[in-house]
Amino acid sequence: MHRRSAMCLSALALFTCLGTVASSAQQPREGSNWQRVMALPASTKVDIRLTSNGHVKHVHCRVGSVTADSLACSGASITVPRTDILSIKIPRRGRSALIAGGVGALGLGIAGFVSTTNSNDSFFGPNFLRGPATAVGAIGGGLIGGGIGALTDFSKSTIYRAP
Repeated sequence: MHRRSAMCLSALALFTCLGTVASSAQQPREGSNWQRVMALPASTKVDIRLTSNGHVKHVHCRVGSVTADSLACSGASITVPRTDILSIKIPRRGRSALIAGGVGALGLGIAGFVSTTNSNDSFFGPNFLRGPATAVGAIGGGLIGGGIGALTDFSKSTIYRAP
């Protein structure tokens, strides 16, 4: 029983890692190539880090148009000269939430499984509530990890970095 559960959890971790690698392989690579920015479709959400009057600022907007010299945001009267742009990233909140949720579910699922295997700690006898505790731990870990991943968005894709 222990071996089967460990194999299932290992398979879950492997598929989570493979999904992350596969999704990151489809994204543009990091670098200073402005052609990647010019190839972005209209309405793509971007996070722009730029310098303005000697201060670093962040602008979150949707791409309106891109020329060789600037990027204009749609729905706002913001046009940023290419010379002011330090980096452009595409937010990936969903991917961050899935990765962190998978890690949280795996970690708390294992913790729930391990914590219920000691018969001395169980009030009602050996292995009481092993399955429910593991399930609640995994679901709770997935929800907590998913929320943290969505809020932090740690897997943004950098498509432009100033040379």
